[in-house]
Amino acid sequence: MRRKHLLWAAPLALVLAAAALLLALPDFVASPSHRAAVESFASRLTGRDVHISGRLSLSYLPQPEIIASGITITGPHKETIKAKALSLNLAWPSLLRGQLEVRTLDLDTPSISYPWPLPGGIGAVAPPPWLAALHAHIENGLIRFGSVDFTGVNADLFTGPGGSVSVSGNGKLAAKPISLSIAAGETADDGSAPISIQSTFEGGKANLSGTLDTRSRLDGQLQFQLSGGIAGTAQINADANGLNATKLALTQGKANLGGTANLSFSPLALQADLTGQNVDFSKSGALLAIWPQDLKASIALSATNPIFAGKTLPAVQAKLETGKKGLAVHDLTLGLPGGASLEGDFALTPDANLSGHLSLSAPDLTALATGLGLPAESGWSSASLQADLAGTRTAPVFKSLSGTLGTDHVDGLVALSAGHAAFRLGFNHLALAPLATWLGQRPLGGVFTASGELTAAQADAGPVKLSNLFIDAALDDTLNIRRATADLYGGIAGGSATLDKNFTVSSAHAFLDLPSAEPLAPLLPASIKPPPELLKAHLNLMMAAAGPPDALAASAVARLGDFTFTTAPVINLVKSSASGAVSLRHPNAVAALKLLGFGGGCTSMAPLPGYPFQKVSLPCIASANDPALAFPGPGVLALRARFTLSADESGLNDFVLSAGLLNASGQVLEKHGRLTGLIDSGTFAMPPLPMNLQMPSVLPLSGSLTLKAARVLYAGLPILGKSEGTLTFTPSEASLKLTKASIGHGAISGSASLRLSASAPPALTAKLLAEGVDASALTLPQTFPLTLSTGMISATASLHATGYTAKAWAATLGGSATITARDGTLNGMDLPGLTAALGLAKRPPLARKLTDGTTPFTTLTLAGRIAQGNCTLNQAQLTAPAGTLAASGGIDLFDSTLALKLDIRPAVKPPLDLTVRLIGPWDHPRRDIDLKPVYGWTPAAK
Repeated sequence: MRRKHLLWAAPLALVLAAAALLLALPDFVASPSHRAAVESFASRLTGRDVHISGRLSLSYLPQPEIIASGITITGPHKETIKAKALSLNLAWPSLLRGQLEVRTLDLDTPSISYPWPLPGGIGAVAPPPWLAALHAHIENGLIRFGSVDFTGVNADLFTGPGGSVSVSGNGKLAAKPISLSIAAGETADDGSAPISIQSTFEGGKANLSGTLDTRSRLDGQLQFQLSGGIAGTAQINADANGLNATKLALTQGKANLGGTANLSFSPLALQADLTGQNVDFSKSGALLAIWPQDLKASIALSATNPIFAGKTLPAVQAKLETGKKGLAVHDLTLGLPGGASLEGDFALTPDANLSGHLSLSAPDLTALATGLGLPAESGWSSASLQADLAGTRTAPVFKSLSGTLGTDHVDGLVALSAGHAAFRLGFNHLALAPLATWLGQRPLGGVFTASGELTAAQADAGPVKLSNLFIDAALDDTLNIRRATADLYGGIAGGSATLDKNFTVSSAHAFLDLPSAEPLAPLLPASIKPPPELLKAHLNLMMAAAGPPDALAASAVARLGDFTFTTAPVINLVKSSASGAVSLRHPNAVAALKLLGFGGGCTSMAPLPGYPFQKVSLPCIASANDPALAFPGPGVLALRARFTLSADESGLNDFVLSAGLLNASGQVLEKHGRLTGLIDSGTFAMPPLPMNLQMPSVLPLSGSLTLKAARVLYAGLPILGKSEGTLTFTPSEASLKLTKASIGHGAISGSASLRLSASAPPALTAKLLAEGVDASALTLPQTFPLTLSTGMISATASLHATGYTAKAWAATLGGSATITARDGTLNGMDLPGLTAALGLAKRPPLARKLTDGTTPFTTLTLAGRIAQGNCTLNQAQLTAPAGTLAASGGIDLFDSTLALKLDIRPAVKPPLDLTVRLIGPWDHPRRDIDLKPVYGWTPAAK
């Protein structure tokens, strides 16, 4: 019996001791000299060592009450009861009948320590059968079962018949608040009793129902609920060594965990083996908040379809260990979408510090990003990364990060905090275009802001190759590239930019300095191929932009060799439009056009062999000062304009162009695929048509341009005066209507059209009419053996040709042409001198008269038929006071050669017919002169 009823030893010992002295005076009980006798008597009654270090008193009014302070009771099994004060209230009626009825028992700051297992099992805590209807109250107590401490206990205890007892109260377990309600039923014959325990604690509650026997063996069913909607059940089996939980089942919504667990009492430790599915680890913070930090635990966990940060992943496996040093996770394997996995070990200390090592393997990075609901970065197909873990639970740091993204190696550091990521990453190679596209999709929009530094030994911006790239940037609602620099093709590039939430530029500054622009040629559209010599020059570019997306004010200055380009547009990024000023300047128009690919040299205009039907480079311009100036003549190349660029309309609203002798102004606009405008030239200078000029199969635009010029130069020679015309074109045809033009104080009009087809060569047709032309006012770009220096000329032409080049046009030229002239002078023959020499007795050399000199004439008529580039004369007749001249034969326009027979009849009597044949190049043909008829000819007598 002395080993049972441990809980009641202290109060009952005092009740019995006080009852034995009820007839004594209260002062006798309270006397320190009699305390030893009371302690000895109580010790003998209970079989325990009872010690009272404070006062002991007994009072009768208003009701019998025993009060003791400084109570200490120790038992043979190391069970101890200490209390700051103890008071018992006794019932008067029972006391007068010589019976003890304890109504209430109050323990002030008790410390009750019992070994586990309890000696005698349930009998150690059950009241003796003779003690009934006791109400005990514990205030601010400590109750220890083995190594388990309940602190700050405030509880009420009620006893019942048959050894039943119930306890309800609150306190702290492992520094966590807990409320308990324990009910032990009547003790059975075998010494066991039913027991029920209900507890509530921070974030949850638990219910246990079962039996506790004399060996302190507990069997029962446990049900509990935790914060976050976690609920569970388990079959409990506890003994002296610990507690085993089988058929453990936890649920949380669609999530479930099952397995076994063992709680060892000495030392206190937990082991569990759990498997489950759909476990939401995003809510594990609530469980960690109530988890006892000092509890040593080892949990093997395996789950399918776990949820992290709201994302369902394939699987997770890990071994978790907890204790005084915090949480440690070993052998972590987290399955990710696309066959990726995260593996490693890490630890979390009680003060939330992290350490460990993690590695990521993603053979299909696109599938991983898609599975996580993120856009894929197209430049990286796979990933293999590892990093050491540091920082805290709420601000982890991935340091010593290294590995590969695709084929690019990366190392550095990433630090995460609440909604923010800081980074310092270095790449051996980096493709910027797919990275910019990825950032433009706002992959972490609304989740993270980011800032940091990015470097790359080599980088690609499309076809542009960079080295030693450095970028300092921040990403939130905007992308702020605070600084960016890179080595570029022997030069340097850099700048800064801010992109708004729609990833459009709101401000930017940039500079570029290259020893040569050649490496930038791949950036141009395929249809634009600048001459190589132009791109060899030094390039310097400065640009800036600032303002809202619908009114971004920009400016740029570019220098390429001697070319200077400036622009100051206002850009509407919302509507993808721009308008503003633009200028282009070069100090030497001839050198500028040469760099732009318009020819490569200069030859004298006197003469130009075969012009215009031979391949030419850059012809020269004859002038009074210098007969060998290159096209377009001396002067600068300067363009000043205002431009418009939008989805509906683009072009130059107004422009002023100067290029050597050429100057023009006007406007040229394209709207919905149709080009309109006016080009008004003071001097319109045209280069000769290159023989290798390639004709397109289709024109990209339709429209019309009004053309005006005060004078027109061709190859530097003035050919037309004030002129007006309209150039009209569609994708399949271009036509020029010359409404009026001044030529040699006369007028010329006509039209020309070029028809294009994808299935046939381009077809050229032209009709011209010239009237009242003064031959003395004409400047021809070619010399001929016979030319007109004076006279009034009229001409017609109807021509056609086919081919893809000017050379092909010359080879296929056909049609007809007529020329009439009156009262003029023919150069290249002296018919009056020939007539006069024939009348002399001593004649001078007559051949010279047929190769040089001038012949005044009255009328001249030429008519020819043209086929395959050859002109056959149908009619060629000159009448003059000094005689007549008729011609026959042909002119090869393709090869620029002549095969003409001239029949000359001087005005002499008797009649005399002479023949001159012109054969060879038309600027210097060979002349075969037949003078035989002169040898036998004598003038008629006067």
